[in-house]
Amino acid sequence: MTETPFFFPNNNYQLFGVLHEPGENSRKEGFVFVHPFAEEKLWAHRVLVNFARVLAKEGYTVLRFDFMGHGDSDGDFQDSSVETRLSDIEAALHTLKTQSSGLNMVGILGLRFGATLAALAAEQFPGINKLILWEPVLEGDSYMQQILRSNLATQNAVYKEIRYTREQLIRILIEGKTINFDGYELAYPFFEQVSSINLLTNNLSFSENSLILQIEKAKKGLNKKYVILQNKYKKAELLAVTEEPFWKETKFFCSRAENLYNTTISWLKRNEV
Repeated sequence: MTETPFFFPNNNYQLFGVLHEPGENSRKEGFVFVHPFAEEKLWAHRVLVNFARVLAKEGYTVLRFDFMGHGDSDGDFQDSSVETRLSDIEAALHTLKTQSSGLNMVGILGLRFGATLAALAAEQFPGINKLILWEPVLEGDSYMQQILRSNLATQNAVYKEIRYTREQLIRILIEGKTINFDGYELAYPFFEQVSSINLLTNNLSFSENSLILQIEKAKKGLNKKYVILQNKYKKAELLAVTEEPFWKETKFFCSRAENLYNTTISWLKRNEV
């Protein structure tokens, strides 16, 4: 098993990636990992790295990468949008195929908003054979409203008052300025594009094997909205996995998610071609 860090191009900028390769026991199948948004990327980083290594030991090739304006990739965060992220995924898929010759199948695995983007990418880009969605964000408008509420909470904690209401924050964005979310400068194009996404109402035509994993701290039964998403796919399996919500700050730092790992690998083996 080898891990190779490198940069690869997309448009006029460079993206940072790490290629995890299995060695002689290759299954000739690869995955592009799509990381979540903002601080969720930070908290989930170690879990995703370790799962890439687990998959490589199982014979799969994995490409992890940072979106433009994120991590070690070129660009400014405020200039990134849904469009740039989808373009980056397309570039990552192309790079995985060219860097690892001999792959027969290529899939995408995404977490949280990264899973949302993975679902959108599967609709746009041909040649994707498997789609794995870990706790996908289904309704972009609700997700953006959560971000605005987080800004309000930060204002209250720092200034002991709300200096800009939710409506004023949106007006600031429309005027071409940015607002701060956990240290990230959020611009209007991204806000507007995410707000328009709704996987529950979008027409989804991806027809290859898909896995939707609902991640819950304690068993509560399947989320009805995830059931709706499952029914939009021709060949989708929906499962609930008990894990800490490792994409946000928890009482204990999570470096691995064994239940999530094992459930995903079991599904992969059941759906081998």
